[in-house]
Formats: sequence, C-alpha cells, structure tokens
Amino acid sequence: MDNKVLNKKRKVKENTVFNIINVALLVIISLICFMPFLNVISVALSTAGFDINFSPKGFTLFNFQHVFSDAGFWRALGVSFFVVVVGTALSVMVMFSAAYALSKKDFPFRRGIMVFFIITMIFSGGMVPNYIVVRELGLTGSPWALVLPSVVQVYNLILIRSYLEGLPQELEESAGIDGANSLQIMFRVLLPVSMPCVASVSLFTAVTFWNNYTSALLYLGTSEKWYPLSLYILNYIQAGADVLDVSKEAIQHANIESAMIVVSIIPILLVYPFVLKYFTKGVTVGAVKG
Repeated sequence: MDNKVLNKKRKVKENTVFNIINVALLVIISLICFMPFLNVISVALSTAGFDINFSPKGFTLFNFQHVFSDAGFWRALGVSFFVVVVGTALSVMVMFSAAYALSKKDFPFRRGIMVFFIITMIFSGGMVPNYIVVRELGLTGSPWALVLPSVVQVYNLILIRSYLEGLPQELEESAGIDGANSLQIMFRVLLPVSMPCVASVSLFTAVTFWNNYTSALLYLGTSEKWYPLSLYILNYIQAGADVLDVSKEAIQHANIESAMIVVSIIPILLVYPFVLKYFTKGVTVGAVKG
C-alpha cells in the first residue's frame, strides 16, 4: 500500500513538473511570436523615425489616416475581398464535391485519381508552365487569374475526404431510404455535419488567398486596378527604397507601411471568432443521435 501511495505521489509530482515546464515553454514561444506583431503595431502608432520599437514613440494616428485616405489601398482591399470570398466559396465547393466522390470505396479509379492528386501536390511543373497555362486560358490581367489556378488545394481535399470517411454510414443510408439522391445527401446531410472540417478548410483557404501575392505578381502585369492588397503593400514597401526626396511622407514611409500591415491583418482576425465555434462543436454526435 505504501509503495502504491509513493508511486502515486511521484506521478503527481512528475506531472506537475511537466505541466510547469510545458506552460513556461508555451509562454516563451507565444511571447516570441507576439513580439514582431507588437513591433508592427507600435511602429504604426509612432511618429517618423521610430521604425523598431515595442511601444509607440510620439503617439500619432497620422499613419492610419494616410492609409484610410489612400484610394489605391481601398481598391486593392476590395480586390482582395473579391478574391477571398469567391475563391474560398468556389474552392470549398469543388474540393468537397471531389472529396465526397473519392470517399466512396466503390468509386471507379478511386486510388488512381488520389495518386494523381498527390503527385500534383508533391511535384509541380514550375513557374513558367503555370504562366503559359494561365496565359493560354486568357486569364492574365484579370482577377480570375488569382482565383482559378488555386481552386484545388490537394492537402485540404485530403482533409475533407478523411473527415467524410469517418462519418457514420447510417447518415447516408437513412437519407437514401427517405429517397434522397447523391447530391441531396452530399449538400443537405453530409455538408451540415461536416461544418467543423469545412470551417477549418475554409479558414486555411481564405488565408491562402488573402496572402497570395505571387500569382498577382506573375499574372496581372501592369493591370494595377486588379492588384490585391498583398501586392499593393509589397509595391509600397519596395517604393520606399526609391524615395529620394525628404518630404514628411518619405520620412514616415516605414510607419505607414506598418499601418498598412496592421489594417490588412484585421479582416482575417475578425473571421476567427466566427470559425472557432465549429472546432469544438459535436455536430456529428448530434446528427447520429437525431
């Protein structure tokens, strides 16, 4: 009995030490990750000349006022919203449809198609072949060049397929008995109970579209009216190196850059609370019980 008590106390002590070390490491890593973000916010709220600090120096809102009065910034923001909303909706619909078909064990050539998808995830034709394909499709210089080439994201497709394979077969069988066809089963039965997975994939996809400036850099050329926010900010940062005059705006260029970055982060941060509720919600369990 004494040995059992001692072993139990030793395990409790070991678990306590592990938890303390684990929490300490997580706090340190969180602070390291948060410091660059804090620096950007501080610089955005600082006067000219303070471009590396962790608290506002000479507090000012001039940088944000400059950003909000920039018509080009708002145009780029609108393009980014269009790309994210349309691209995410189209991408999730296509990937969910493909994942539903590939989750069926009796689907013809199921393994071969999955191998094909995985090969495209590992190997790529390269930048030049991609550009040739986009150009021959007539997409260069249009916002669709930012959407269509990135519609299918194989990793996310695999996540959805794996989730669908784990759902109870009784869901589809009961819907089939009630006379539902494949499309009705997919969109009216499986899609609602797959919202945790769909919400996660939608968030990953939206962030990918939001941060994608490479496609804009390659496919849009001089069509500045379709520049997304990421490319607009990149061009503004690069233009800072070419500023030769010593005007107020030139001196404050780094601070305005930080203000642009802060504003560009806000839309994604606002999306998280609406998506987070699906991560821990037991939708599948409720559907089976129902």
